[in-house]
Amino acid sequence: MRIAAVIAVVVALGGTARADDKLVRAYAGQIVISPDPVPTEASELAEFVKINVTADHKYALIKGSPWTINLVGFLTKDRGTGPVVLVFSDVEDAKATPIDSLEVSSRRRIVISTATVTAAAGFVEGKTYLVRLMRGKATLAKAELELRD
Repeated sequence: MRIAAVIAVVVALGGTARADDKLVRAYAGQIVISPDPVPTEASELAEFVKINVTADHKYALIKGSPWTINLVGFLTKDRGTGPVVLVFSDVEDAKATPIDSLEVSSRRRIVISTATVTAAAGFVEGKTYLVRLMRGKATLAKAELELRD
């Protein structure tokens, strides 16, 4: 795995099933990416998503390598029994071999994760990547991410 660091964030979502369901329905199939850390309190998650979501599902991170990716993914369906994997692919050739991938954990149908990618790991400044959450060959959520200097 070429991703320099991966940190799974556990959010205190216990007792907020209705809020979870409402967020998942509103953003199903989307990944929201931000340079800011994802809040650790469930009560702040909806506001974080609202502030950072884009209508076209395209995001950009600046400041050059290393790029820290904080994301909240909303799965289109239950994660099932297999692992959920965060996959980085060339946006122009999504069927090509992924540039990188890592297994992530999910709670209900929400994935919250932080990863750091670097030029040394093969990520290129000025390039756009397709970021997907997948189980097997099924895409459960996706977004595009441009890495800038």
